[in-house]
Amino acid sequence: MWTALLLLALPATAVPGPMSVAPKDPPVRVWFNYDGNYAYGDRAKVYAKSAHDAYLIVLRSDGAGHVRVLFPLEPGDNQRITGGKKYEVKGRGGREAFVADDTTGPGTVLAAISESPFRVDQFAQNGRWDTPALSDPRVLVDAESGLLELVDRMKTTDQHFDYDVATYLVSERYARGLYSYPYPYAGPGWWGYDPWWGYGRGIGLGFSLRSRHFYGYRGGWRP
Repeated sequence: MWTALLLLALPATAVPGPMSVAPKDPPVRVWFNYDGNYAYGDRAKVYAKSAHDAYLIVLRSDGAGHVRVLFPLEPGDNQRITGGKKYEVKGRGGREAFVADDTTGPGTVLAAISESPFRVDQFAQNGRWDTPALSDPRVLVDAESGLLELVDRMKTTDQHFDYDVATYLVSERYARGLYSYPYPYAGPGWWGYDPWWGYGRGIGLGFSLRSRHFYGYRGGWRP
């Protein structure tokens, strides 16, 4: 009995629990201002960040499947970035990366990093990006897969790259005030066909059902 009382009098010892582990940054991230939700005509800002020093390429596919290179701005520009630093991808004249004017569906931006430079000569002409060379019909079917195929063509045989892909949406319903009604008698209180309403509402509803941000690396798992 005395032994039991002595044990009760001893201070309780905390049992160590599982140690919390801080989340690890992904190899590369790409994201937008306004969380990628734009009104027609907004100037979109694109940001990229690598976990370590690397070479970076950023591609954009708009809603119609047209591909542009957002970074580097010119084929001969330096692809090297510093790890842990947030970069804003700039357009010509130091402006935002692009104007959100997609009217046929969501757009996609893919950022890829590698420890060695990407080979871009086949996509350049006269010191500028060769837009026709960047065209790939697969982008219209699956933007992520199509952009990844382009990055595959920019790497050497044994070159590994990590990537991140994000999508943005241009909502036409918020652009209604930017345009006059297409019919002469349309105006406040006028009842009739509104081409912006049905289109913007249809895209917004369908697109909200899927996740818009993915991480991955080429040759491994695909989200």
